[in-house]
Amino acid sequence: MPWTPRSAAHRDPEQWRRRGLLPPAELDALVHARLGWLPVDDPTYADFFVEPPA
Repeated sequence: MPWTPRSAAHRDPEQWRRRGLLPPAELDALVHARLGWLPVDDPTYADFFVEPPA
């Protein structure tokens, strides 16, 4: 289920970065870059430590 912003501050990536967080779109891109090859819809913490196939 994709995340839906509730206010203008939620839609502004700079507001996320000011608080030391990644905006949702950037976080989704990082997860997809690391786990895009796994057939999982809802990754868990342990999935980030699985080595991709060669």
